[in-house]
Amino acid sequence: MEEYILENKLKLIYKHTESELTSICISIDAGAGVENEKYGIAHATEHMVYKGTKNRTEKEINEELSNLFGFNNAMTNFPYVIYYGTLLEEDLKKGVDLLSDIVINPSFNEVGFKEELDVIKEELKEWDEELEQYCEDKLFLNCFDNRRIKYPIIGTEESLDSITLNDIKKFYSEYYFPENTSVVIISSAKFDQVKDIVEGYFDKWKNRIIYNKYKKEIEYEVLKACTFDNKRDGTNTCKIEIVCPIDKLNEKEMRALRIFNQYFGEGVNSILYDTLRTNKGLVYDVITKIAHENYIKLYKITFSTAKENVNKIIYLIKECIRNLELLEQALNKKEIEQLIKNFKLKRLFREEQSIILAKELATYDCMFGDYKIYVNEIEGLDLLTNEIIFKVGIRVLKNLTIQIID
Repeated sequence: MEEYILENKLKLIYKHTESELTSICISIDAGAGVENEKYGIAHATEHMVYKGTKNRTEKEINEELSNLFGFNNAMTNFPYVIYYGTLLEEDLKKGVDLLSDIVINPSFNEVGFKEELDVIKEELKEWDEELEQYCEDKLFLNCFDNRRIKYPIIGTEESLDSITLNDIKKFYSEYYFPENTSVVIISSAKFDQVKDIVEGYFDKWKNRIIYNKYKKEIEYEVLKACTFDNKRDGTNTCKIEIVCPIDKLNEKEMRALRIFNQYFGEGVNSILYDTLRTNKGLVYDVITKIAHENYIKLYKITFSTAKENVNKIIYLIKECIRNLELLEQALNKKEIEQLIKNFKLKRLFREEQSIILAKELATYDCMFGDYKIYVNEIEGLDLLTNEIIFKVGIRVLKNLTIQIID
């Protein structure tokens, strides 16, 4: 991997591949986490940059995206917004031309603004149709008072009604600038060629504000460690999500947590799956996730079950947590090596898709200022011991916040 910082401080990260496909990801520190009162403005800005630029109409943008990219998308998360896609190596220059134009030169015309906000409002109506999303949104709404993640990334009906085109222009001017941006390109093209292309399209982009290298530290409000139970009409099953904070963990502890998760909740050989599905038949599946992104920083456990099983399952999960010290003593070195191998295998399998790797590198660089943090997550795992792995796991699972939707 190689990196290069342009004169305007935009960072290029490059990785060579032998594939004919090239993947591009542009990540900007302009996600929903930086919003204050007008929730949803980051996501609305992401929509509006596609409505036309100084060089292309919306129709021309859509035609070029369709003709150049086998896959393309944009996404707003709490810590970032990304514009990304995969295309043939021979079209790399055209792809960078198009994506850079979308990001750097949006026209923000009044024409189409209202209709795009109407589209987002329709999207909001469908936001919670999936029970899992509804459960998580209810959990965040219930357990936080002030954190931005209390409300959905897309915003609220009230906040969307208040957004004006001038608000979007102001948000764009404050957060879309080179020093706030990381570009990852994974390609068979040589590094010097990629560097010249990126410089050719991004070097004239100016920093609109004096960038504060010492960004305001993100404050993580403590979760309310209790159980919330909300009803939803029309559901035939119960959805449960359990979360625990991980914002205090350092890089070494995060590596330990990832291996602990392989043991405790990841896949059909985990403690939770074995307890809840294999031995008891109480769930179809139980899913754990480490949400390490800025503004989120949570360990999540989610599952669905019949209403009459909820209390029994929560008791069994707590029993698994109480037994962790005994389980630590039973786990031998060979089993730890297998857990590490499993983690590496899953990581490498995901990275076979160059667009996934481009996204991870770009977003890590955007969030933490260094993409190598992602790369280093598989380094030094062989130094982890039972004691370190279980100490972190027990610490994380000490206080549970539980949301039940039935």
